[in-house]
Amino acid sequence: MTAPHGHSSGGGSAGRAILLVAVAIAVGAFLLARGFDGDDDATATSDPDETEQPSSNGEDDNGDDPDNGTTTTTSTTTTTTTAPPVVTHPPGEVKVAVANGTGDRGRAGRTAGTLNASGYVTAAKNTQQDRVGESVIYYRPGYGDDAKAVASALGAPPDLLTPAPATIMTLIRNPETPADLETFNIFVVVGTDNVILDPDPVAN
Repeated sequence: MTAPHGHSSGGGSAGRAILLVAVAIAVGAFLLARGFDGDDDATATSDPDETEQPSSNGEDDNGDDPDNGTTTTTSTTTTTTTAPPVVTHPPGEVKVAVANGTGDRGRAGRTAGTLNASGYVTAAKNTQQDRVGESVIYYRPGYGDDAKAVASALGAPPDLLTPAPATIMTLIRNPETPADLETFNIFVVVGTDNVILDPDPVAN
């Protein structure tokens, strides 16, 4: 009577064991599936507070103006104007009449000698008046630059230069001597202002 009871007990234990294994497998599979579903949900769902929002003040996250990266190139055209070269005549082709308006004897000759040493063709005369207050350097048309060179040779300032009037010969006493004085190009009037210095003041 005892043998059959022992046989049925062993078979029942084996069946329960198989059932437990099946249940464990089912539970494991269920939990594994839930785990994967949880990962997908975490990936797909994001916190709106953590979403990076664009800056409302027009700056990027570094606080820099995004337009700072843009370089605007302005093309500037520079026009270079080349002044024409100063053209002067050779001193030997420039006739300079020096008129003495200081009242000092020989002043025109001494001044003319300075210019003559630089190669200019000169003539020394007295002015129509014994005394002229202001020194002036008159020049004929086309001899403005030559007049600047004459002023430089005499150590005179360039503001003495002025175009010669049509009546220039009335400034000089005895204009007919020399006869070609009217053909002269530049007329230096030495006045009492002493702007044109005496080349040899000891001669006085």
